[in-house]
Amino acid sequence: MIKYISKRIIHIIPVLIGVSFISFSLLYVFPGDTAELIVMINTGTEPSPEMVEKFRAESGLDKPLHIQYINWLSKAIRGDFGTSWSSGEPVMNEIMERLPASAKLFFSTFAISVGFAFLLGILSTLYKDKIIDHACRIWSLLGISIPNFWLGLVLIWIFAVHFHLLPAFGYGSMEHLILPVLTWSMSFMAIKTRFIRTTLLEIMNEDYITTAKAKGLSEKAVVLKHVLRNAMIPIITYLALGMSHLIIGSVIVETVFAWPGLGSFLVKSVFTRDFPVVQALIFLSAVLIIGVNLVVDILYALIDPRIRYSD
Repeated sequence: MIKYISKRIIHIIPVLIGVSFISFSLLYVFPGDTAELIVMINTGTEPSPEMVEKFRAESGLDKPLHIQYINWLSKAIRGDFGTSWSSGEPVMNEIMERLPASAKLFFSTFAISVGFAFLLGILSTLYKDKIIDHACRIWSLLGISIPNFWLGLVLIWIFAVHFHLLPAFGYGSMEHLILPVLTWSMSFMAIKTRFIRTTLLEIMNEDYITTAKAKGLSEKAVVLKHVLRNAMIPIITYLALGMSHLIIGSVIVETVFAWPGLGSFLVKSVFTRDFPVVQALIFLSAVLIIGVNLVVDILYALIDPRIRYSD
């Protein structure tokens, strides 16, 4: 098991290096002199050549590109992403201030989405081609088709503007959490429900499932004891891929509901050209996704030891 995990960690090192270089390169996506652009953003005026040269020397932008990258990466590994150009505060402090709000929204959405996706997927499998199955399939199609930003605005109009039941914007009480979670979970839950149903139905056609039924096991027992266990690897894979979907969705949902999390912080930083913040958020998001994939690889080996031995 240790050998298997070690090989997986070695495999992700080149990916992390590539992601870090892409994140660092965001500073140079705009044409022109980077140092001049930064000074212009900081001062709000047209900088003099002396100011630009002074800033270039102080920030290390006068060094070769590969030296700049190594310096940035060595600091990023220690959690130092520099100072925000907008607030003047350390970028990591800004991120940590907003992390609890994003984590609260993310884990609430993920738990509700995955729980209901499994429930609806299993019900669709047990009652295939019946009313419950048709209702779940129609709901899944609607959830996949409706854009998050549009759904969020509709829910605000219904529950906040029209009926005055829930707050439309902000962060604080549990009531503020309901509409963002409902908006964010709809598409994620719909996609996962559809995938779980399809995966379970494919396994239901396997020979060993037919044998289990022939032995007198009920449909419910077959699905819960045999089908679901053998379907876990593709389902876990798909849930892991859905992490990127959730991270992207956070940008939309947090912006619509003025949620003070990392998604809305990223949008604000892009508009203000606060590159240190954008670099940090892109890099940390990629590291999070890579870390989730590593955990999924380990879960593969725990669920099915044959993967560990054959690797």
